Amino acid sequence: MTVFMAEKKDEKQDAKPAGDAGAEAPKKGGGGMKFAIITVVLLVLEGAVLGGVFMMMNKPKAAEATEPVVHVDPEEEKLVEVLVLNERLANDRSGLTYVYPTEIYVQVKKKDETWVTEEIERFKNELRADIAAVWRTSEPHHLQEPRMESMTRRVETLLRDRFDKHNAEGEAVVQKCVIVSGTGIRVNR
Repeated sequence: MTVFMAEKKDEKQDAKPAGDAGAEAPKKGGGGMKFAIITVVLLVLEGAVLGGVFMMMNKPKAAEATEPVVHVDPEEEKLVEVLVLNERLANDRSGLTYVYPTEIYVQVKKKDETWVTEEIERFKNELRADIAAVWRTSEPHHLQEPRMESMTRRVETLLRDRFDKHNAEGEAVVQKCVIVSGTGIRVNR
């Protein structure tokens, strides 16, 4: 066994000559420097390619003209009430005739007030007949509601049908309908 170990020691000594040990150290340092340079070059190339791709994707789009912004006068957007009807309206659906002193107003924007007032004046008899027909055909309990929600909806629908379709911008002219009515006064005893 001793012979066998001695031979191995000789082989190890032969495998490492004394002059080669000093030459390997500078190669490791030079190889590391080459690796660092190659890495930096690859990173720069990758950045250039990605930057070029992003620049190609983010081209400025063609300019498009938009409609000018119209500044609205806040005074013209305020709501005003316009009197539509001030009448005594009758209802006899319960078998007894009751007369209700009634005022009907419509809320519109100030810019539409003149036009709505002119339309009401021009068609006042037609409006009076339409509203009176709605009133006469209503159920008595609708006329006894505290805020008259049912009647307000019916009259508001009638007024919207008349005024809203005439607006050029497609906006609703009638914002709200307000009915002020007293309790019914029984006429026949």
